Amino acid sequence: MFLPPTLSDFITIASSFLFIVSSLILLFLKTDRRRRKHSNPPRRSPSDDVATARSPEAKLRVAVYYGTQTGTSARLARELEEATLHRYGKQVHVRLMDLEQVTTERAEVIFTRGHEPLAIFLQSTYGDGEPTDSSLEFIHWLRDQADDGRLPELLKGLTFCVFGLGNSSYEQFNAAGKCVDHSLKSLGAARLMKLHLGDDDYDLEGDFRRWKEALWASIEDTYGIHANDGIDQVSINPAYCVSTVSHENALEAEKRTRDAMSKCPRDGFATQQSPFAASVILARELHNVTSTRSCVHIEFDISDSGITYQPGDHLGVFAENSLAVIQRAAACLHLPLDHSFSLSVPEGSPVSLPQPFSSPCTLATALAKYTDLLSPPRKGALEALASVSTDKVECERLKRLASTDGKNEYEAFIGSPKRSLLEVLESFPSAVPPLGLFFGAIGPRLSPRYYSISSSPRCKSNVVSATVAVVSTTTPTGRLHEGVASSYLARFVSRANKTDVVNSAMKETRVPLFVRSSTFKLPRDPIAPIVMIGPGTGFAPFRGFLQEREALLRAGNTLGPAYLFFGCRHEDQDFIYRDEMEGALQKNVISVLQVAFSRSNSSHKVYVQDKLASVAKDLHGIMKGTIGANKGRIYVCGDAKGMARDVHRALHVILMNLGGYAAHEAEGIVKRLAESGRYQKDVW
Repeated sequence: MFLPPTLSDFITIASSFLFIVSSLILLFLKTDRRRRKHSNPPRRSPSDDVATARSPEAKLRVAVYYGTQTGTSARLARELEEATLHRYGKQVHVRLMDLEQVTTERAEVIFTRGHEPLAIFLQSTYGDGEPTDSSLEFIHWLRDQADDGRLPELLKGLTFCVFGLGNSSYEQFNAAGKCVDHSLKSLGAARLMKLHLGDDDYDLEGDFRRWKEALWASIEDTYGIHANDGIDQVSINPAYCVSTVSHENALEAEKRTRDAMSKCPRDGFATQQSPFAASVILARELHNVTSTRSCVHIEFDISDSGITYQPGDHLGVFAENSLAVIQRAAACLHLPLDHSFSLSVPEGSPVSLPQPFSSPCTLATALAKYTDLLSPPRKGALEALASVSTDKVECERLKRLASTDGKNEYEAFIGSPKRSLLEVLESFPSAVPPLGLFFGAIGPRLSPRYYSISSSPRCKSNVVSATVAVVSTTTPTGRLHEGVASSYLARFVSRANKTDVVNSAMKETRVPLFVRSSTFKLPRDPIAPIVMIGPGTGFAPFRGFLQEREALLRAGNTLGPAYLFFGCRHEDQDFIYRDEMEGALQKNVISVLQVAFSRSNSSHKVYVQDKLASVAKDLHGIMKGTIGANKGRIYVCGDAKGMARDVHRALHVILMNLGGYAAHEAEGIVKRLAESGRYQKDVW
């Protein structure tokens, strides 16, 4: 029998409808936010759109795709497009595309309907084998199609090649590039040439140049096209147009820029392109006064910024070069720091020249906020310096260092000693570039530095914190190298007056920042057991995890077992956040706290991986799923070259000793844990 709807029925229906609508809105905002996170988007090229008219004279159509996190693969993609068009002229048509645009919905259409015969992929690997944020959706689609196995000829007719950008200090070296190469081949595409793996731990720029030469040779052999006459004698040095402005105009423009960054971005999201300038509300030294090193805890006020985050996310921070550094750079340019100017992109400029930083501004601001002066110079920068050198010997030396044949000289003079751009400028005093050339081709943009967030918004919703190891080392050239970002943030600590929460000289300084989301997250079910392994500043994300778990506990949730492994050199010098760790143990926020002091015993060093044996039975159960019903997770944060690899081996040993597995079987178990998200790393 039909009964008319009651008032409660209407309320239930309305509530359900509102829930669905709000969920869809949140999903849209989350997706939109992720799509805004890619770094350094290039200026639009006429070839960007798939539907761009094709040149009837072109013998070969090429698509260049890039997956970028910090902007390197985007920059190299622009350079490749520019150099290819310069080399072959109208014989080729090149289309540039960010892999962020290759969504699950569009991917199959893009690659199967009228696609260029040749597809070139420049794929960066981020973290420990992760795809970049911008290429994540494409790689998941590609991998899933390949793993499915039902469409082995989906991309038949497509020819491709892949240049991977990675760092060999990470265990999963160039994993994203390898995945793209393998998956494309599995779907029927044909390799133009073998996979090339660029190594940022050695000579990424040199790897790219050598790959580019090999690429051109393969293109010419396969497609029968040839370089234009006299191509090797022409060099492209992109440069901005420079206009001198009054000092007052520059200062006014700088104030407008600062004021704009101090407000919530118009779209509601702080990103690398549109950061929020936050005030520092607390900065304190974490090491004891007897320590010869430094580590600082720093808190930022993100009230009214629109910034949201979760424990495990990363904080992108835009730092500044020190006054001493920019004074030396200005001396090399033969200009005063108060020189005021404006930059613009000239008509017909190469696509590799990005939009300039905010101007008008003073030279002091340009060098401090926007220019990477302390990293080794790229070979393109050396070519540009050679073009303005007035000393024949210096000019030839710069050309040699920039050449392919000068690889060994470059490594000996710049690579191995880690000679900075500033040091190179000082070594070749006859090369004094004009500002347009300097900012366009020589001084790269100062990139943000990333730190694992060391707080939870459940603790203070309007505060985000970072834990920063202050970098201070002597380079092989004898230069005292101080990390740009870490030394900048350390200046907020009051050394003279210990009662000040922030150095009085820095109180008015605001720091541009943004949040980059991460997959390094606590399990949704708080009952799931977790293992946290993080020596030194590797504890940073786990501090946020502990704050999150304490808030859940206060709210009445039941927590699963949590094991925390921390390591430092000396108990009385660098046991950072000791009170918080021991307090978490007393409050049952964590179940086990194991601390390794590597320098306490001069005859035997103890590290976090050594402490894992103390709970080997529990770790074996978590890995095998007998503890936690296959929900348990293992987290590792810190040094990729040493600690993370040693922890990885220690987990193998536990599986082999307690489970009787062979080495390859143990590796298979650990690999499956990683693939399922139950073994996560945040390493550098």
